[in-house]
Amino acid sequence: MRRYLLLAIALFLCKISFSQEEINVLFLGNSYTSVNNLPQIISELTIGTEKIVKYEAICPGGCTFFQHVANPTVQAKIREGKWDFVVLQEQSQLPSIDYYRHNSMRPNYQILHDTIMHYNPDAKVVGYMTWGRQYGGQQCVNYGEGLYCSADFADFNHMQDTMSAAYCENAYATDSWVAPVGDAWKEAFALDSTLILHSFDESHPNYEGSYLAACVFYSVFFKESPINVYHNESINDEKALFLQTVANDVVFNNLEKWNIEIETIIDTTDIDTTFIDTTNIVTPVKVKNYEIISNPNDNSLIIKNNEKSSMTIKIFDINGAIIFERRSKDDEIFNLPNSKGIFIIQLTDNRNQNHFIEKIIKQ
Repeated sequence: MRRYLLLAIALFLCKISFSQEEINVLFLGNSYTSVNNLPQIISELTIGTEKIVKYEAICPGGCTFFQHVANPTVQAKIREGKWDFVVLQEQSQLPSIDYYRHNSMRPNYQILHDTIMHYNPDAKVVGYMTWGRQYGGQQCVNYGEGLYCSADFADFNHMQDTMSAAYCENAYATDSWVAPVGDAWKEAFALDSTLILHSFDESHPNYEGSYLAACVFYSVFFKESPINVYHNESINDEKALFLQTVANDVVFNNLEKWNIEIETIIDTTDIDTTFIDTTNIVTPVKVKNYEIISNPNDNSLIIKNNEKSSMTIKIFDINGAIIFERRSKDDEIFNLPNSKGIFIIQLTDNRNQNHFIEKIIKQ
């Protein structure tokens, strides 16, 4: 009898072990990650599920990518080779300052990415897109190379568009993912103008800001909706559901923008796709007042300016080099220099300096 009881217990434990989904996450960031203990909030979201988040974090206040690159502790932690996800969060102002965005953030993100993938070939690097200051404003930083400043951002949205563009550029250049926390904040503000997600310093997150960030990461890590996941007594049911829904919509309505491929989250094993005619497909991607139309069968690219407003067009190759740059109020037709590759299209609305990013893949 005792033998059968032990066998039953063993089978039960075996069943549990196979049903659980456990991930190991390394967070490399600074106080935007450590304030409110964001990794712990993400872990708590799995309460009541079969999911487990094991994490470690190296997040000194104000730390930059180039400081993480030079940190032996960070390098040793990466070399452990056990990570399913490594989250990279840059110092909060640098992505908004052109000099640091191109001369520090971009090359050091690449170094971290390459090191992570060398020691963790099955891992996914995730850029933690942070948010703009509560009221925008000009951002100035001196990291020993002189004082460099951003534009004088009119408001949160103006700064957030620049933050979004910076993180998307890094993701597209390295085939990593974006956790669009800043854009989730932007959407939440648009839906509720009374909402406050910043803390008293107009920079760091309050608890609700960190909870929204955690819901975004839950969606990205597990490829599942965060609606109805756990929340503690620090946030009420109504507010929790609102923030969960915002995270769900921002992540899953814009998967291509965050460089999260549809194939990685949808099981198509039992779906019959033989009826789909792929001949001469032209896929329009509507971006606010613009449409980017790419024909996969040749090197043509059409940018339609639906409202004939002033826009600046920049087209980058996968290495971040500018292929085209043009200011226009009309529809534009481009012939890309190569028929194959990944290209990044950045449209800037010259009225409000909002940026719109789209990735185009020519196969």
